[in-house]
Amino acid sequence: MSEVIGNPYPLKQNAGKSFQGSIVLGKGFVLSPEEAERLIAKDPRNNDVLFPYLNGEDLNNDPRQKASRWVINFFDWSEEKARTYPDCFAIIEHLVKPERMKQNDKGGKQKWWQFLRPRNELYETISKLDQVMAINRYTKYLTLDFQVKNIVFSDSIVVLALNSYNHFSILSSVIHEMWAWKNCSTMGASTLRYSPTNALETFPFPMTNSQDLIEIGRSLDSLRKKIMVEANIGLTELYNLFHKPNLKADDALQSDILHLRDLHRNLDKTVLEAYNWSDILLMHDFYEMEYLPENDRIRLSIHPDARKEILKRLLTMNHKKYNEEIISNPIAPKKVKYIKKVIVKTDNLFSALEEH
Repeated sequence: MSEVIGNPYPLKQNAGKSFQGSIVLGKGFVLSPEEAERLIAKDPRNNDVLFPYLNGEDLNNDPRQKASRWVINFFDWSEEKARTYPDCFAIIEHLVKPERMKQNDKGGKQKWWQFLRPRNELYETISKLDQVMAINRYTKYLTLDFQVKNIVFSDSIVVLALNSYNHFSILSSVIHEMWAWKNCSTMGASTLRYSPTNALETFPFPMTNSQDLIEIGRSLDSLRKKIMVEANIGLTELYNLFHKPNLKADDALQSDILHLRDLHRNLDKTVLEAYNWSDILLMHDFYEMEYLPENDRIRLSIHPDARKEILKRLLTMNHKKYNEEIISNPIAPKKVKYIKKVIVKTDNLFSALEEH
């Protein structure tokens, strides 16, 4: 039996759904909540250009996952329009303009009152949604959270223009986590550098919208928020406990962690069923992850054989979907003929996997 090898391809079905947050470039843009409150109290119009500013540290370490700072945002406005908010404009002119004039970026100099990279396409896309998903770009554990859309996301955040608990469950599963660790780079030995290009755009979602996944995702989100607020811990600390083999905590917290583990086991099993891969035995337990440093290698995960098999099938599925997307577009007949052969081989491989 031949095996699909190589790297995954970006899939059109995932295009335009993931974005890096704004690159501000200028400390003067950023305010404390107290400074923002004073500016709004002085002139309520300032509320038009003041927004909570969420970064990766807030997302992973704040128990309520709320922005610890605010930011002045003049969008893509002209200098003339920005000046109609004199309190906020004066701050940017005094603190940001001198810094920008020292930069080599031509656009940053010319439009010094705007963010260096505002990510207008991000905010335009998510404006149509009621909520979005956010991931810390540099993270010890791959965890997602729902966030409101009317804030500014820093460049340390990856924003997904997805708002369903079905997607939340799939992307919170060990299946997506393994795919991300396989296809993204790391920063240091134990920090995942989550790349939406490599992890999300290439990820082959199952063709299902499962009510079970929706319910599990909602339960997971609710339980995690409850634990973090009650124990006053962030996501990273929560999952440090989650992955600790010999859990030593007070009875209430220990019970919550055990419940969280059960939810993740059920989540992984349900996602696997959505792929129609129930023949794979997950065998959740504490295993060594060979890609992590020796002093922090133990994780509650699935059996190594299951990991290898799932990654193999995901790559096969990625290639199959990619080829199908190409063949649906008008291209040279010769190339179509070649791609059809590839699809036939991939279909044969899938049939063999299902029989296995």
